[in-house]
Amino acid sequence: MSRRFPSKRLGPFAAIALLPLVALGSLHYWPRSGAIVELPVVEVQTGELRSAVTATGTVEAHRTVDIKYDTQSLVTGLDVQEGDRVKVKQSLATMDLRLLEPALAQARQALQKDQASLALAEASLHRAQSLAAAQVLAQVDLETAEANYKSILHQTEADRSAVALAEEQINRAHLLSPIRGVVIALYVHKGEMLGSATAVAGLGPNAAVAKPTNTLMTIAEEGSLEVDADVNAVDMGGVFAGQEAKFTLDAFQGKVFSGKVKTIALQPTVINGVTTYRVILSVPRSAQEFRIGMPSNIMLFRTIAKNVLLVPPRSVLKEGRRAFLFTIEKDSAPDRIHLRKMEVQVFGETPSAIAIRGEIREGTSILARTDPQVADQFALSANITTSEFQPNPDLSDLQFERKTASAIQALPAIPGPTPQSFLQRLLNP
Repeated sequence: MSRRFPSKRLGPFAAIALLPLVALGSLHYWPRSGAIVELPVVEVQTGELRSAVTATGTVEAHRTVDIKYDTQSLVTGLDVQEGDRVKVKQSLATMDLRLLEPALAQARQALQKDQASLALAEASLHRAQSLAAAQVLAQVDLETAEANYKSILHQTEADRSAVALAEEQINRAHLLSPIRGVVIALYVHKGEMLGSATAVAGLGPNAAVAKPTNTLMTIAEEGSLEVDADVNAVDMGGVFAGQEAKFTLDAFQGKVFSGKVKTIALQPTVINGVTTYRVILSVPRSAQEFRIGMPSNIMLFRTIAKNVLLVPPRSVLKEGRRAFLFTIEKDSAPDRIHLRKMEVQVFGETPSAIAIRGEIREGTSILARTDPQVADQFALSANITTSEFQPNPDLSDLQFERKTASAIQALPAIPGPTPQSFLQRLLNP
C-alpha cells in the first residue's frame, strides 16, 4: 500500500537551513520537485506477545514393559506376534519345562514321604509324653522322641519350600502380560534358545547392545501416545510444565497437533558437546495413525505479555531506560506528513516484536525503522510503503527442518532503505 504526497518547491535558502534544523530536533523540509522520500511504515497491532522454543523429537508410548526370563532357556511356545494387542494376564510365551516339571514331581514326592514320617513321629512323641508323665519312660527316651520329631518337621518344611520353588519356576516359565497394550518388538522365535547367539542377533545391530539377552519382547501400554522432545539447554529458560505445545509429524504434512509439557528431565544428555534435556509432551487425543518412533518438529509457546501493543523491534528507539517510536501523521498542508516522536513503555521483547503501552492506538502508522538522528517533528513529502509484520512465531515454522537456505533468504522482510547516513536514509532509499 503506497500513498504519495506531492512535493512543494522550497525557497532559495532551504538547503542552507536544513542541517541546523536537524540539530535542533524539529525539521520542516520540502524536497525539490520530483524528489520523493521512500518511508517504510508498519501499523501497530494489539494482542499478546509470545515466544517459542523449537525442538525435535519422536512419538513414544506412555509406558513400555520388557518381558524377560532370568535364565537361559528354550522358547517352546510363543502365543503372540509383533503388533498383537494383549490383555492383562494373557499368555505370551512358554519356556522349556522339561527340567522343571520332573523337579516339581520329585519335590512333591519327597514332601509326601516327609509328611507320612512326620505323622508317625508326632504319634510317637505323644505316646512318649504320656509314658513319661506316668513315670514308666525314662527322660532320655522322651528327649530322643522330641528330637526325632523336630528333625522330621524341619525336613518337611524344607521339602515344602522346594515344592513352592518348583511351582513358582513353572509359573514363571508361563509368561503373562502385566499390562494391556500392544507388542511393539519381538526378539525371539519359537524353538530359539533365549540368550543364545541366534536370539542376540535377532535384536539387531543397535538393540543388541541396549537390550539384555534375556528379553523376549517389549509391550507398549495401551492409551494416548507421547512426544519425547530434545530441547537445547540454552532454550530451557522458556520451558515449563503445562506449557502449550504444537507439533507436526513428517508423515502427516500440513497437519498441526496440540499437546502440553508433561515432564522435564533433570538429568541432561550430552552428545558431541551439545547439551539437551528430555521434555515429554502429553497428547490427550493422539490420532490412531500415530506410530511409535515417528519424527516430530515441536514448538513450545510462552506468553510474555497480554493485551499490549505490538511493534517491530527496529521501530523502537531506546535512549537509556526510555523508549520512543515515530508516528506518521498528516500535516496541515495536504502535500506533507509529520514524523512525531512518542515515548512508550516496554513490557516485553522477542527477536520479532516488542510489547509496548503508551498514548498510541492500534492501527497507528509508525516508522518501521528508526534512527537516533530523526527529529521530533519532521515534515516531508514521502512515498509511504506499509508492510505487515509478524509479531509472534508462526506455525509454519514447525517445518523449520525442511527449509532450505534459499527459502530462508527468500522470507519476506519489512521493506526499507539501508543507507549510510541520515540524509541518505531519508532521501536516497
